Amino acid sequence: MTRGLVIAAVVLLAGAVSAETVGGLHENELKTIDANNDGFLSRDEFNAFSDYAFQEMDEDKNGTLGRDEAEPFLDIKLFQNVDRDNNNLISKAEYDAQMSADFDAADQDGNGQLD
Repeated sequence: MTRGLVIAAVVLLAGAVSAETVGGLHENELKTIDANNDGFLSRDEFNAFSDYAFQEMDEDKNGTLGRDEAEPFLDIKLFQNVDRDNNNLISKAEYDAQMSADFDAADQDGNGQLD
């Protein structure tokens, strides 16, 4: 996978997940994320993609994202919003909670996939 996919994850993390976002992904990126090639992103596919992006951003592999790791991808306001305990680190749990909320917001018909 590529840095472009990590950036796509951050777009999703920014709360901008929508059918337009999924539709706007480069075809090769969507094929990489859409493991079963059905043209939709299921929650499982989305979660696998989110996990990959977190691991790629976590350069020191300590299970958290510091500001220096997140800075190329997240602006300070988004970083602070995701850092719910205000310790200047985004834990995997904080990241997962935000990604889950973003998926739920984008899954407007509640069918468990992004169309």
